[in-house]
Amino acid sequence: MIIISNQEIGVFMRKIIASILAFFAVFIAAYGQSQADSVKVYFKINRALFDSALGENALSMESFIDKVRTALASDDLDHIDVCGFASPDGSLRTNNRLARKRAESIATYIIDRTGVGRDQVNTRSGGVAWDELRYLVAARDDVPQRDLVLEILDDSTPVNGIDTRKHRLMALKGGRPYRWMLRNLFPKLRYTFALSIYRKSDNGDADTVYVAEDAYADSQTDIIAAADTVDVSVPATDDIETVIDTDEFVTPAEAVTDSTATVAETTTQPEALTTTITDPDVKPRHLLALKTNMLYYAILMPNLELEWLINDNWSVALEGNVAWWGSYEKLKSYRVAIIDAEARYWIKPREPWHGMYVGVIAGGGWYDLLNGGTGYYGDGGMAGLSLGYMWPIRHNLSLEAEVGAGYLYTRYKEYRPFEGHHLYLRTKELNYFGPLKVKLSIVWRFLDKNKLTRSNPAL
Repeated sequence: MIIISNQEIGVFMRKIIASILAFFAVFIAAYGQSQADSVKVYFKINRALFDSALGENALSMESFIDKVRTALASDDLDHIDVCGFASPDGSLRTNNRLARKRAESIATYIIDRTGVGRDQVNTRSGGVAWDELRYLVAARDDVPQRDLVLEILDDSTPVNGIDTRKHRLMALKGGRPYRWMLRNLFPKLRYTFALSIYRKSDNGDADTVYVAEDAYADSQTDIIAAADTVDVSVPATDDIETVIDTDEFVTPAEAVTDSTATVAETTTQPEALTTTITDPDVKPRHLLALKTNMLYYAILMPNLELEWLINDNWSVALEGNVAWWGSYEKLKSYRVAIIDAEARYWIKPREPWHGMYVGVIAGGGWYDLLNGGTGYYGDGGMAGLSLGYMWPIRHNLSLEAEVGAGYLYTRYKEYRPFEGHHLYLRTKELNYFGPLKVKLSIVWRFLDKNKLTRSNPAL
């Protein structure tokens, strides 16, 4: 027997009702007025200004402008719908704001180029282009965890009034499908923009009909499919710091600024964009960590360690420890220099720099130890295994604990100080098995690979 809960029934009914409403909204829009022409143009990262040099923007928009002028000349233009979109990788508020400003910028551009009345141009924010993302995922077989991604995209049921699809995608399989889509699919969403001409031909006075939010996006499927082959790629790098504009058709009235981003554009010269928006939903992915072992300061041995994160499971570190104290006149010498390297394997990390690891240690050092009697001067090498754990305590700070054990070999000379000289006594060797190191380190993580993503939310 299959038992279905009331909650599942409620979710199912809401989907059925939403589908029916969307169907009738599109039906009314289609028969209440004729949607004669639609076009899709693209935007650069974090931009709300039309760029004629991007993809096929210039050709597509000029063709659309000609059709608007033709409809105006024949008194057949009812209105124009302009809707902006953004990708999921920014905060909801920023996505909606940027998408709305893209719509307003294009509306201003159309009005200035055609003379159409402002009351004939409807603008709105489509927010995140979830429907187009769903189309792009369904059209590709190489999306990681494709079926699970589609399942999440199809379930838009809000939780406490919040759309949780982005957070569920980021949590899916450690965020790997999300990062793949961020690199391969989100650029199509960042630069997406749709607009349509509606004519009076089929309904006389053509009272304006507003299409439901979800239904509007669904009605753009044919536009999405047609534009999917357009090349809107930026230079082939994941680390885009600046984008250069060359706006041929831009007027000063079209400049759109955002209080949360530096987006200043002119018509006379190219200009670089440096964004300042941050999105807390995209977590840092620091590539380097600088550490110091607090326990070694108790034995007056300053130290530094630099670690490089190769991927989620592997990192390598280089550590240096130096103590340079004492005076031969006072028959005191505490001089030690140790350097060691370590390769670490992180065991099922929930996120980078978080969790347990095992490592392999190899290193060597030099020492000169004297405390009033016999002195010991020598060098040696060591190799062993380590076990450690790291706890992030802030977005770029962590606490790390580690123990290491293994084999150490050293060869040293015994000496006696006498009137400013060292009297050689004998040479000895030592083979040692046991603890090699113990750490309780403060870790500062830096060089964030995801800084671009958080700096360009909605893009």
